[in-house]
Amino acid sequence: MARVEYTEPSSIEEVLGVLDQQGDDAKILAGGQSLLVLLRDGLIHPRVLVGLQGVPGLDQITANGELHVGAMATHTAVQTHPDVRARWALLAQAEAAVSAPQIRNRGTLVGNVAHAFPTADPPAALIALGAQVRLRSSVGERTLPIEEFFVGFMQTALEPTELVTEVLIPAQPAGALGAYLKYAMRPLDFSIVGVGARVVLAADGTCSEARIGLNGAGPIPARAHRAEAALWGRRLASDSDAIDTAAEAAASDSEPVGDIDGSAEYKRKMVRVFVRRALQQALAGAPAG
Repeated sequence: MARVEYTEPSSIEEVLGVLDQQGDDAKILAGGQSLLVLLRDGLIHPRVLVGLQGVPGLDQITANGELHVGAMATHTAVQTHPDVRARWALLAQAEAAVSAPQIRNRGTLVGNVAHAFPTADPPAALIALGAQVRLRSSVGERTLPIEEFFVGFMQTALEPTELVTEVLIPAQPAGALGAYLKYAMRPLDFSIVGVGARVVLAADGTCSEARIGLNGAGPIPARAHRAEAALWGRRLASDSDAIDTAAEAAASDSEPVGDIDGSAEYKRKMVRVFVRRALQQALAGAPAG
């Protein structure tokens, strides 16, 4: 492995300066749980690693109407934060599903999102919650819906001179219910299929909003638009047909890749099963926020 330089700036401005100078030759190091594996396996070849440990404030988690999760906030910090557990419980469920405690204690939510593993747990929940990703460069800032951030297998809309500074999640409306479920060979593994489901029920019990995020159903974490449409306007507590239709639509629209964990058709069946289960669990009263 070629020698890699390490630098640890003390401000976001310094980080962005390094990215301006190095471009594609620089990689951001947050918790390192994804990056160091890619480096070890020879899948990336940076000249410079830019550590964020010296930048103050990036580990903050704040809830001022919407939830702000900084680039250095660990999975454990997000999972156990009282505001997250009370108001964005769907995210706490997904964070609890991430690998082992040692990984959750070091790895960061933003780093997980930035590496765009299609079978990682948090993205499906973030899609279901309507999350956005904030990107900053030396010339400005932009915010993208998270489903637009993922553009290809382990590829994102992040430019070489940009830093993901935080993930933002809007306040969840009254009547929001949600659940995250994963299917994996072992609890510590990446999901074979992961489903984040959130529905909003009006006072009369009809579904006024639905969002479903999928992991493992294709080359990128994806939103199941047609499945969501099957739920709108339906009284889901007494309408199992709507849930079955949504699950079938999600499976039909998924594009999983067959591998050692199962064939593409098998994974489609698991999408169908786990979309149905996630919706049923959500409707049983698990709060989305």
